[in-house]
Amino acid sequence: MRYAYGIFIGALIPFVIFLGSAIILYLGIPWDVFIVWFIVSLAAAILPPILVFFAQRDTFREFLIFEAGGFGLFSPLWIVLFADFTGTSWLSLLTDGITNGIPVPGLGASIMGIDISGPILTMIFAVCFLVGIVFLRPSFIEKYGTAGEIAELRDLKESAEPPKVTPAEAPSLDELEEDPIEAEMPEVAPPQASVDTMSDLRELLIELGTPEPTINLIFNAGIATTTDLVATSPEQLSNLTGIDKRTSEDLHMAVQKKMFFGGI
Repeated sequence: MRYAYGIFIGALIPFVIFLGSAIILYLGIPWDVFIVWFIVSLAAAILPPILVFFAQRDTFREFLIFEAGGFGLFSPLWIVLFADFTGTSWLSLLTDGITNGIPVPGLGASIMGIDISGPILTMIFAVCFLVGIVFLRPSFIEKYGTAGEIAELRDLKESAEPPKVTPAEAPSLDELEEDPIEAEMPEVAPPQASVDTMSDLRELLIELGTPEPTINLIFNAGIATTTDLVATSPEQLSNLTGIDKRTSEDLHMAVQKKMFFGGI
């Protein structure tokens, strides 16, 4: 659902921008109005990411990718669709190009529109379409839509290797004989972070109703196993993730109850 919502937002913004332009051209509204709408369109494209950055910073990169991918994939579609609405064939649009398409500063204080030839417009459409296809791939959004530490933790299973012990580091027979109890007790290594431990921790947090942004903050803090989370005090969890102390205390208590008492 979150992916579909991102696609919808990425398609909606260019839809509104090019629909307004098409209406202005269809009604023959003066050039000055088109310039004002061009400025409004720039604001409509720039302001949403800025608002997301200040309101919910952990989703900023994901939103930016959805918007850029939406512009790339859907802008050519909306331009071709609204060209027919204004009475211009989309074939002639690709062959003849666009006249006075983009307002730019002219001589003095005037503003003039630049022309875009058909071949250049076709090339721009092709590049935009390819960029949109790449940006809106689920794998691309999953990899680059969150902080870089998440991607590194997900690659632990492929890159991690078991520690190698050299003959010089191996304990001698004399050391084993000196402490028979330690010789009989097998050494228990702490759980190592892996894709499986991250998956188990994510399932536990989702089961406890933890929001996705909070889960990402926990992973970004280097906590990749359930044992790590239980061993982290609420104060440390709050300092590492930036969530408030009360939330970290409630989450820590819920994880402990689930681990040790089965949620009772």
